[in-house]
Amino acid sequence: MERPWVTSASYQAAVQVVVHARRQSGLSQRDLADRLGKPRSFVSKIESRERRIDIVEFIALARALGVTPEDLLRGVVNAMDQPLIF
Repeated sequence: MERPWVTSASYQAAVQVVVHARRQSGLSQRDLADRLGKPRSFVSKIESRERRIDIVEFIALARALGVTPEDLLRGVVNAMDQPLIF
């Protein structure tokens, strides 16, 4: 089933930034999930775009990744202006 709220180019850019930040931090999905107090499937579903991130989760993700929410959001804004690379 197509889910336009998680398949738009803008949302794909946002997820790419989160995945990149996780990898730059040297964290696995399980590591990040542990920091969030969530199951690994929580992170997996975000990264596979089965689940949308709300603003509170975005802030928690940024903090768990060791970056400020402002910096992570800046990365999303910048990524939305660039072609998507998978």
